[in-house]
Amino acid sequence: MIFVKNPAFSMNKVSKAIALVLIAHTALAQADRKNSWRFSPLPVVYYSPETKLGFGVLLGANKTFGPDSITTGSYFQSSFIYTLNKQYEWSNLGRIYSPGNKRIFDYKLYYAYFPEFYYGYQVETPESYEWAIEFNRLWIELKQMWLVGRNVYVGGYGRFNRIYNLTMPQDDGNIETDLPPGSEGYHVAGLSTIFLVDSRDSQVYPRKGTYFEIQWVAHSGFMSDYVYGNMRIDLRFYKKFDWLKDDVLATQLFMNLNEGNVPFRDMADIGGSNTMRGYYRGYYRYKNLYALQTEYRFMVHRYIGFAVWAGLATLSDEWKAPFSYPVKPNAGLGLRVRINQTDKLNVRADYGFGKNQQGLYLDAAEAY
Repeated sequence: MIFVKNPAFSMNKVSKAIALVLIAHTALAQADRKNSWRFSPLPVVYYSPETKLGFGVLLGANKTFGPDSITTGSYFQSSFIYTLNKQYEWSNLGRIYSPGNKRIFDYKLYYAYFPEFYYGYQVETPESYEWAIEFNRLWIELKQMWLVGRNVYVGGYGRFNRIYNLTMPQDDGNIETDLPPGSEGYHVAGLSTIFLVDSRDSQVYPRKGTYFEIQWVAHSGFMSDYVYGNMRIDLRFYKKFDWLKDDVLATQLFMNLNEGNVPFRDMADIGGSNTMRGYYRGYYRYKNLYALQTEYRFMVHRYIGFAVWAGLATLSDEWKAPFSYPVKPNAGLGLRVRINQTDKLNVRADYGFGKNQQGLYLDAAEAY
């Protein structure tokens, strides 16, 4: 997410966010050229009550490292945001396909000081736990995968997450019993094997194919402050209909399952610009998440499109009991502005509705 950090609204407050995306005509023209590198620079200005005036820049880049008819286009994205509240966030991510898609390298680098609200963990009444917290975060994820069969990959995965300079309230009645694991700051690191099936026709705007990724990460006491295991399962289907230009029905089943002593910022949660848009990220925070969402995307003009979606999610203390608590629904609609015709890269403005919550999200590429 590049413009509004954790933009959804709490149960007790009505927040309004106004975001303005400035897309230069020269950027659109440059993105359409069939040259080796295709760049999409996006200067950004926005305002929200939590951050006040903020501004930044995002640079997206696409390149194909092999024959266009065989090799999937690689994508890179880097962004920096600064607000008048002295908050800042830098992120860099990419997914690189070698010629013939024989290898895939995926990376995410993130560093930020961006205070947020903490709503407790493993509770169904988060509004009674609202605390403003501050911390710095350094987050790194790396994946290296090799092709072993038709659209089938195996490889390795590593992650590092450090939460430090963490400030949480210490003087609120029974707060000592409510402090989460990791309340004094922590770091965790884990390694995993990874299995992937990827038959999508595009990674930024897929219209057909399947994506299935499964990984299990062990966080040991040798490398981490907390010992636990994490499994993630990500299954997506894409179906094109040709009713409208570039229309597609995209469906995702996502599971984030944990076992052991999990620190609060690594627990499963809903919200944000990708999973269950419409909820403040971390409003519901449990060990385990099961989410199903489906979205219909379509273009009505060369540069303009829309999307509508709906979803359901459950969270639980035990992975074996996914329906321990009420199901959380969401729905929403979004605007798409195409900034790169060659790779079908969109900037999206999504407005999501959750249970007694709603939120505005602005990002590049699709949610999944």
